[in-house]
Amino acid sequence: MMILDVRSERQVLKALIHYINLRCRIDEIDRRFLSQESQIIYDIIASKRDKDPTLILMEMYNRVERFDVDDVDLVSENAANNLIDDFNETLRNKKFRFLLNQISRDMGQGSMGVEAATERIMSFLHESSSGFKYVDMKQANMLLKQFHTDVWANKSKKLHWPFRYFNTVLNPLRGKELVVIAGETATGKTSFMLNTADRWAAEGKTIGYISLEIDVVDLKNRMHQKDFDINLSAESDKLSEEGRLLLNDAIDRTMDQKMFFCDSGVRSVHEIIAGIKLMNMLHQFDVVFIDYLQLMSCPGKQSKDAEIGEIMGSLKALAMDIKVPIIVASQLNREVGKNDKGIPKLSNLRESGTIEHSADVVILIYRPILYNKSESLNEYHAIVGKQRNGKTGTIYMDFNMTRQFIEGTGTSVKCEEECSPSLV
Repeated sequence: MMILDVRSERQVLKALIHYINLRCRIDEIDRRFLSQESQIIYDIIASKRDKDPTLILMEMYNRVERFDVDDVDLVSENAANNLIDDFNETLRNKKFRFLLNQISRDMGQGSMGVEAATERIMSFLHESSSGFKYVDMKQANMLLKQFHTDVWANKSKKLHWPFRYFNTVLNPLRGKELVVIAGETATGKTSFMLNTADRWAAEGKTIGYISLEIDVVDLKNRMHQKDFDINLSAESDKLSEEGRLLLNDAIDRTMDQKMFFCDSGVRSVHEIIAGIKLMNMLHQFDVVFIDYLQLMSCPGKQSKDAEIGEIMGSLKALAMDIKVPIIVASQLNREVGKNDKGIPKLSNLRESGTIEHSADVVILIYRPILYNKSESLNEYHAIVGKQRNGKTGTIYMDFNMTRQFIEGTGTSVKCEEECSPSLV
């Protein structure tokens, strides 16, 4: 049954066709209440949400003779975003009126009482609300019981950190968590991300790795560098015949690992999120890595702080939506060098307020050698500056720069304030 005019439908669908950044919003639109022709276009867009607009238009013109999007103007991306909001609001209002008509008819026929009618109305308002929602104590208790049941039934699904001593400070990762790995340039953020992803993949986990700076060949070279003393991207021609055989064997051993890379150069947070949602539907990720935050963009924001705030909020919403932890690398600001021995703090995060607020866990990477040449070349600190539901403290590690390999040193973990939970 159609409850909106065709022109409104065409305006929204045209925007979704042409702006790939907005396609993740197609799931917000209730397909059932579109016209028959619009439903076909909706299905085409949903199935090709990561494709070029031309491909969608070609299929649309082949399947729907009477549907023409050219008779409506294409507005700007920001205006299109607002257009979708207005469309959904109109849709909710008309769906509500339709529901009231149904309830009135059923009550008139005696098939529905006042209590059942009230429950249906409240249920609709709760489910359709895009903002404020509430649950009563009964619902809250049911949700709590389900949470613990899921925890007890899925202990094996906890994502324990793959480094020695990490799990003495950090809790196992769960779905819905957003983790930030922050450090200065050349401190080993990407190496930390790749080492972590590599070890989890070896455990059989399904990994999504979004790289905005390094292509997949260089990423894979760095993952295999742990077994060699040369830079595989720049110096693989120096490998002996034995070395080449070892490299090929190492590559073959990872052939069946469930790790999926994206190095397409996409920058828009909306496009990245749409791609992650699509890939997660196909592969059911255990964790997603994004390298790195400051290379992502969000059109329409007036300042970098506002842009980063919107990106972090979107990534946190994504983690909660797909119930998969997301680990994102981030740069530190230049003020870090003014601290004592260059040891980073949460305040050294670029756009620190917005990043710290949205993150569940913040790990600050620190290499003393960058500030004191007498320090060990391999010394490497992972400072847990924030853990929403756990401890804070410092984990001491070794970092082999050539082999791009990180491992715990065996030293004790030093926790701040007796390892008290973060209250941030």
